[in-house]
Amino acid sequence: MSYLNSTLLPQRGAHPVSTSIIHLVGTLQLYGACTLHLLYTLPPLLFVDTHELAQRDASYAFEHWGTRDLERPVHALPNELSELLLTVRLPEAGADIDVPETVVQVEVPMHLRYGAPKRSGVAQTKPYLPLEVEWPQAFLRCRTSIPNHPPSSLSLSEHVSSALPSIHESILLAIPPHSSFSAAPWSPLVIPLGNPQDLSVVEPLTALTILATFFWLLRVSCKVAHRLNSAVKRPKTV
Repeated sequence: MSYLNSTLLPQRGAHPVSTSIIHLVGTLQLYGACTLHLLYTLPPLLFVDTHELAQRDASYAFEHWGTRDLERPVHALPNELSELLLTVRLPEAGADIDVPETVVQVEVPMHLRYGAPKRSGVAQTKPYLPLEVEWPQAFLRCRTSIPNHPPSSLSLSEHVSSALPSIHESILLAIPPHSSFSAAPWSPLVIPLGNPQDLSVVEPLTALTILATFFWLLRVSCKVAHRLNSAVKRPKTV
């Protein structure tokens, strides 16, 4: 039976990458009348850059629902989930009919928003926020049934269904997580948060840095202006 494995790494980085590996039973010839899809449901703290995904059109096409603001922290946005639907481009079918399975790997770069600052209860420690991200939902949309893929009771929202490629009288075939995982596996992330106690140090240092940079630029500008004026006033030699 086909199955899905997925990871979201690094767990403590600001730019994790979701790597999903889909194991399809049999050769690609079996899936000639199918399209392969991954549906991601992302919490507000995690987002994708649609401009970045557009550069991966050789691997998949996508549809995105939710906020596309890349700069705002999470507490400045509505507390809403976002969704990402991928239509994965399957590799070309080969002539080998004895291959027991076909493996498809999909990578999606993701990014973390700045979380709301939180006061740490212990001195000199940084507050962290654990985040659980559900695995993507993998499924096939086929014109006909596929061996070892019993039809499933997979239900999709109307906006997701309307974004799927048009196939007349199609059926949906869910690709479950590997049997060693639970029915709804998730990937853990650890997000560092700002500490309001640090403002008394960060704000003065930031102001001093900006002021020092201003005086440095002013000094350089004066030197350049003096050099240019000297060159203009210097008499020409015959």
